[in-house]
Amino acid sequence: SGVTTIRAIPLYSESALLWSARVNAGQLPGPTIIATSSVFEKEPQRTSRGFGDSETVRQWIHKEALLGCRWIKVYDQMDEESLDAIVKAAAEFGMRVCGHASLVPPHRAAELGISTVEHLIGIAYSGVPDGVVAPADLVGLANAVWYWRHVDVGKCRALMDVFKKNGTGWVPTLVVAEKIVRVGAHHFQSISKDDAKQLETAIRISAKLAVDLHRMGGLVGIGTDFPVDGVEPGVSVHRELELLVELGGATPLEALQMATLSSARILGFESLLGSIEDGKIANLVVLSANPLEDISNTRKITHVIHDGRLHEIKP
Repeated sequence: SGVTTIRAIPLYSESALLWSARVNAGQLPGPTIIATSSVFEKEPQRTSRGFGDSETVRQWIHKEALLGCRWIKVYDQMDEESLDAIVKAAAEFGMRVCGHASLVPPHRAAELGISTVEHLIGIAYSGVPDGVVAPADLVGLANAVWYWRHVDVGKCRALMDVFKKNGTGWVPTLVVAEKIVRVGAHHFQSISKDDAKQLETAIRISAKLAVDLHRMGGLVGIGTDFPVDGVEPGVSVHRELELLVELGGATPLEALQMATLSSARILGFESLLGSIEDGKIANLVVLSANPLEDISNTRKITHVIHDGRLHEIKP
């Protein structure tokens, strides 16, 4: 599908590191993998590990650095003290922090130094009028959708200014939200038709916000949240680009910029990736049609060059 580099966010960091080593050794065909830590939060739920307190979390960060991870992934159950400790401990090892922003809303996460906010769901937590709080019995996606139902788009646009000011990247993963709407469920739990309709609105707003942030000179990354809710590997990246153009009003060139140089900047490897220049790694996608004329032409791949190695793509 022409994807040459990914930031892998697995259940456990050891998995990403193993896959990365096999790709680098030529034993496994695939993209270069930038390993991210296991998913941690203060209180564990589903697939995350719980660290309990901000003192203990430093030990966890040190272990992830020892293993060789480049990024730390935080999840929903997080307070400001813990996030602050995580960002500072990660910085000691040149590591970056990515994750959800809900209990610590995105504007505060950005101010505390998170490197990227993932998904569109959390944006609404910084986008409602002051004092507006969801009913206590709402949890998970239903809670986030409630905030989107009460969102002030102007405050969301102001959040983009906060991201730009703090150098915080945003990876909106529009495609996974679209998938939730299509299947009518999230993590195998059905969502109401009203919630699905509201999520469609959130996708449209978020696509425009992402394009606004890019045009401001901010950092927008292309991500898909594969394999959540059945999002397909590889091809979902192309759908993400199409959504940015179709719903966000991006030009095909702007979408390509987000997928290449902007994403490389988020990863911290813009000196090696993201554009065709002397001294950079030869990661190229050869197409049979011009994507500047139609962004869906990024799907018409004839060859992929990954790390200087040529791969012919057969129909």
